Amino acid sequence: MVTLNAKIKTAEHVSDDVLRRAMNTAFSDYAVPMELSGRAFALMMQQRRLSRAASRVAIIGGDVVAIWLMSVRGRRAYLISSGTCPEFRRQGLARQLGQDCLVGLINEHITNFQTEVLTSNKRAFDLYAALGTAITRQLECYELPSLPGSPRHDVRQSPWAEVKGEAHTLAEVLPSWQNSFGAIAAIANDVKCWTVSDARGLAGYAVVAPETRTLVQIGVRKDRRCEGVAQSLIKACHPGDKLHLLNVDAQSEEFRAFLQAIGAEPTVSQFELSMRITDAIER
Repeated sequence: MVTLNAKIKTAEHVSDDVLRRAMNTAFSDYAVPMELSGRAFALMMQQRRLSRAASRVAIIGGDVVAIWLMSVRGRRAYLISSGTCPEFRRQGLARQLGQDCLVGLINEHITNFQTEVLTSNKRAFDLYAALGTAITRQLECYELPSLPGSPRHDVRQSPWAEVKGEAHTLAEVLPSWQNSFGAIAAIANDVKCWTVSDARGLAGYAVVAPETRTLVQIGVRKDRRCEGVAQSLIKACHPGDKLHLLNVDAQSEEFRAFLQAIGAEPTVSQFELSMRITDAIER
């Protein structure tokens, strides 16, 4: 039960800086602490397509003390980030924000909701389960090493606009929300793309967001696998220190074996959660 005198509002009139500071505070003692700069926050929200109208904040004494930041694509909604400032936890704010968000989504005829949660975060998992979500798959995160030597293949940097059409044909595993083709399109001017081509066209590609040092997507055509194409792409695109790979489908055994072979270091695991939300407000 909510015992605090909190006002629940949309984020339509809340500045990026206020949302960023609330998010940083909420995640300050998280398993993966977060301290986003203004630019990093803006890029994160652009990539995931923040919907201020669908998002909710809890305000106490004029301060934003809890957030549910949402994205909407068509009839699908995604919880980008949720968190409560430490001193206001265990007061029911997260549940109230979630329920208010779901009511708003239903009113806008949104039918599906999804998010991710660390497998170790039982409290958050239990909240999402109580709201109606179920596990759809497990996602893994890694840090990729810088590989020695030069690329074995002719790797070229190419504009994403010239690559995206063929890249779709190489995709076999559904990317997570922030790694989707729509997410790349949203930050197309802020990513770099490397490609390997042959007589048949695109043999492999890698997309990196340099500011966050994140490998957003990598793909190799089936007939060119086990030839070192992926290693060549990583050698070309790796910034030299840390390169993050976030939310890889854990069921992709072939890709997991590749990551182990190049010495990728596992960091955290997440559950991808989803639900149809038509009847969510009845919970």
